[in-house]
Amino acid sequence: MKHLYWIGAVALIALGIFATMKFNVGPETVTKIGFTHVSQPEEMGDLVLANLQAEIKGAPVLILGVTPNKIEEMELLKGFIEKTQGTDSKYDVIIVEPMLPYVELFREAVYIPVKDEMPRLVEGIKKARAEGLRVAVIVPNIYASQLLEANPVWKLKNEYQLDVTSLSISTFPVTREQEQHFEPKCFDGGAVDPAGTSAFGCMIRHTARRTYRKKLEPNKYSTMLEQTGPKDYLILFNRN
Repeated sequence: MKHLYWIGAVALIALGIFATMKFNVGPETVTKIGFTHVSQPEEMGDLVLANLQAEIKGAPVLILGVTPNKIEEMELLKGFIEKTQGTDSKYDVIIVEPMLPYVELFREAVYIPVKDEMPRLVEGIKKARAEGLRVAVIVPNIYASQLLEANPVWKLKNEYQLDVTSLSISTFPVTREQEQHFEPKCFDGGAVDPAGTSAFGCMIRHTARRTYRKKLEPNKYSTMLEQTGPKDYLILFNRN
């Protein structure tokens, strides 16, 4: 009987290891806003501030990432930034990467090419902070996510020793089939990642998989907010 007990115990352990390997789809994260729908992008900006009040208040330098060519994501950020006005979380200085489309939504912004003029960006942030001003920087999402190494936000943190918080927005796949064509790609099993953006793509896929059985309301935006690191957040945002 004792012999059979140990055989059973070993089998259960092996089964547990197999299940973990087969069904674990990504790193642990924290859901801040569960899957929901909004009628306008600005509504999600309101929800972000409402659900991250303490985090935003404690983020005097906020890096905001968007999917290029997605006006609804810029509108979301515009709504979010406008919502901070009149609060102690107000962002006094807005810096925008000029290569992004729809930058005209932020008329009073300062335009700085982030990758080409990183020292100028850092100087501007440090000067603003010395004057007690809060800074928001709008860039492509692969520049903002702290999941990636050697991207602009990584350099701000590691080379320039700035304390930054990241909030990145991305579209997302809604079926397993769409994963195959989604950008940025997620490379599993140690496959070569030529663009160096796989960690971000895999996080999007990992988070999006929880939505695949959700009903998508027509003519609305489906969205959710996930914390992916100590000062790193991901918004999934699709026009249905």
